[in-house]
Amino acid sequence: YSTVTATPINGKALDAEYWYRNLREPVRFHDTIHTLQTDGHTLYLETSPHPVLTTAIQETNAHAIPTLRRDHGDTQQLLTSLATLWTHGLTPNWPAILTPNTPTPTNLPTYPFQHH
Repeated sequence: YSTVTATPINGKALDAEYWYRNLREPVRFHDTIHTLQTDGHTLYLETSPHPVLTTAIQETNAHAIPTLRRDHGDTQQLLTSLATLWTHGLTPNWPAILTPNTPTPTNLPTYPFQHH
């Protein structure tokens, strides 16, 4: 959805001309949220360093979940946001999120001449 047109937009349309319009024209954030609601979207995850849009979204009677907060932008805050989404009926990919991303150790040769 584009905040330039307040309508759905194809990703291929996000060219230089679109971004030029985005800089030159008013942001239609409120109109875009209403279009999203009309199309059945009622829950939003705000991914920004500080949740400045959450209040504006909530003023439209939608649910907005912030991810980060000033001075609280850690893993715990992100997990709390994902848990909040879960309480609203969405299911994050918990195994992908909670599984540690630890690389598997590789056995290295003992001597420089051992290549296998």
